[in-house]
Amino acid sequence: MRIQKLFPITIITLIVFLGIIKLPLEAIIEDLGFTVKRAEHLSRIFKNIVIVSLSIIAIKKLKLVELSGLSRQFKWDQKYFVLIPMYLVLLGVLSLIETDLSGVSMIDTVLLFIAMLSVGFSEEFIFRGLLQSVFLKRFINHKNGVVWSIFLPALLFGLLHLLNLKLDNIAASVSQVIYAFFIGAAFGAILLKTNKLVPLAIIHGLIDFVFSINTLIDQDAMAGELEKQDLMSAMGSIIVVLPLFFAGLLIIRKISKKKTLEKIAMSLHE
Repeated sequence: MRIQKLFPITIITLIVFLGIIKLPLEAIIEDLGFTVKRAEHLSRIFKNIVIVSLSIIAIKKLKLVELSGLSRQFKWDQKYFVLIPMYLVLLGVLSLIETDLSGVSMIDTVLLFIAMLSVGFSEEFIFRGLLQSVFLKRFINHKNGVVWSIFLPALLFGLLHLLNLKLDNIAASVSQVIYAFFIGAAFGAILLKTNKLVPLAIIHGLIDFVFSINTLIDQDAMAGELEKQDLMSAMGSIIVVLPLFFAGLLIIRKISKKKTLEKIAMSLHE
């Protein structure tokens, strides 16, 4: 991959990703007789299926299969690393212990689960599977190339959350950027150690699901709570994810540059 291709590939990927995410499909689905909430979930599922499909095409076209964690030539190595982010799923479940979910529709729950799972797949396939692999090919021979190749896509993933920026609650918005970066960096490191992207996409989806279940109770009320989130709550969100980031830093130190170079070499013969 020539150096000058890095920037356009990154920009085009982000434009396509954001363009699909922002498509106004919800109104069209509502016109078919679905509720607002169900239309939102169905729209998200459809958009993410398109994103995942396009990312797979791009990964194959750019010969990044080995780096992306989608290659069958590399076994699922050191599986226990994927258990590290599972503590976030557990925390999400524990936060629901006293929540009354008796009035929640099973259909809405299933749709939310599929929607959040699709989010996990689309974000992991784009930012870890595609962009991280592109950056690895570009920076692998530079000093700290592996670190930069993990951190830069994670930073883009974090900055993407500025789309949720609320001027009346900057603390909550900025905290989203920070903890998304922490999660992205850790997942990027885990991907290179385990060689498999799909398990991480599933865990990402599970994390999003358990922390989104409350929206099934009263979406307007939950939105109001987020708007009222103070600085301490925002800091709390960052602190919760901080151990995952530290774990990611430790994992990065164990990543074999030689093995990464082997993957790049193999990709050139695809």
